[in-house]
Amino acid sequence: MICRNDADSGVSEVVGEMLMVALVIVLISVFSAILYNFLPTDRDPSINVMMTNDQQNITLWHKGGDWVKIQDLTVIIGNDTNRTSFSYRNGNLILTPNKTVFDLGSNITVQTRTFFEGNETVKLVTPRTVIYTGKVSL
Repeated sequence: MICRNDADSGVSEVVGEMLMVALVIVLISVFSAILYNFLPTDRDPSINVMMTNDQQNITLWHKGGDWVKIQDLTVIIGNDTNRTSFSYRNGNLILTPNKTVFDLGSNITVQTRTFFEGNETVKLVTPRTVIYTGKVSL
């Protein structure tokens, strides 16, 4: 015959509850770690751009696609020997209409203050990707 003490009768229930809580916490953390891999990643913007130029300025026209913050954009103009970067922070890019994003109907004018030779490449880039690449035509 087993003697049972009334003071110990609730211990097994408390231990069982603690084990259940610990099991739930472990399962939630495992499922969270597994499901984190299925979250979509940030995608790079996709924009249709048309470029026009005169002797000293380049204008990039947004013709469709995603919008991009103007602070994230840099225009790189160069050839085999020389390369120059222009950004909104430096005051080299003029966004029309004057707002904070480059979106449908907007255009960016790059004031280069130099004359083009006709062999320059123009790139519109963000910190993560190249959005547009084109050649200057005279």
